[in-house]
Amino acid sequence: MRTLRRAAPLLLIACLTALPAAAKSISINMSVTPEVRAGALAVKVKVSNTGDEAASSVTPVLRMGDKEVRGTRRETLGPNESLEDTLELATGELGPGRWPFRVAVDYTDANQYPFQALHVALLTVGNPAPARIALPEVKIPPLADSVDMTARVKNLSGTARKVKVTAFVPEGLEVTQAAPEIDVDPWAEKTVSIDLTNRTALAGSRYPLFAAAEYDDEGTHYAVVGNNVVEINAAKPVVAPTLRIIGGVLVVGWLILIGWRLASRRTA
Repeated sequence: MRTLRRAAPLLLIACLTALPAAAKSISINMSVTPEVRAGALAVKVKVSNTGDEAASSVTPVLRMGDKEVRGTRRETLGPNESLEDTLELATGELGPGRWPFRVAVDYTDANQYPFQALHVALLTVGNPAPARIALPEVKIPPLADSVDMTARVKNLSGTARKVKVTAFVPEGLEVTQAAPEIDVDPWAEKTVSIDLTNRTALAGSRYPLFAAAEYDDEGTHYAVVGNNVVEINAAKPVVAPTLRIIGGVLVVGWLILIGWRLASRRTA
């Protein structure tokens, strides 16, 4: 997200609340300040735990595209404690515009179960004009096994745009389709659905999820980011409904058998 020019620092905040079976919770907050360096992105990260349970093996991670760099691990981050780190990721020279990057925090709870907090932000390179698209709405229903995340893209100009929409989710959740690229007519809106699957996220947790909409215009890269929070629900039980269905079938079969026998006796 940079050329040899320097981008103005930006302060951003993210939070993940993990609620294990017990009443205590871990709540991870992040503030990040990105900086453009020659061929690299440097991000100062401050991680705080505002919950009432200590987090273990706390490690910040910086990602951009398919590249990542991991920061220094902190063995324990107690309630109301914080850590600071600076992560630098080689990206090569970036053209002018706004480019999305991600900062994640890996950690475990008291049972050594892994969680990840995530935040997506934009790095500004050069002096681009505001993007002519918007993400006015990102919707995510409560998630147990799988669900559709929807992002509404609004074209703010009289020029048709080809827009790529990408969903970013923490580990434990998975985007099960490629990032769609859509055509948005002048001044029009279009809604994109993205399939999400819960792989390991625990019921009771709340995760911020993000969507980025990007397009290119006359040598400049434009991007906007939207977000919402998904609540993880327990999977619906399948045993009890199945037993009820089987029981109903048996009762119906028994009634049919009784009726058939009575009819046979009358005709005998």
